[in-house]
Amino acid sequence: MKPDYSKLSGPVLGLFAEKDGFVTPQVVKDTDAAIKKAGQQSEFHIYPGVDHGFFNDDRADVYNKPAATDAWRRTLAFFRQNVK
Repeated sequence: MKPDYSKLSGPVLGLFAEKDGFVTPQVVKDTDAAIKKAGQQSEFHIYPGVDHGFFNDDRADVYNKPAATDAWRRTLAFFRQNVK
C-alpha cells in the first residue's frame, strides 16, 4: 500500500545517501515526484558517493563530514523556514 501524500500537513525534507541499498536514488526520485504530484511540497537531496548512516559520527566506516555538515545546514534552514 502506498502512502496518500495528499494528506501531508506540511512540507517534507529528505536527505539521502547515494549508496543506500534500501532507499536508492530511484526510490528517492519516485517518492519526491509522488509527493509533488499530490500537490505537496518536498525538498529532497541525494549526497553523491556516501553510504547510509553518513551523518553518524560514531561510525567511521560510513560517516562523511562534508555531507553531514551540509545535511545539518539544510535541516536547520528547513526548520527555520517551515516551523513556526
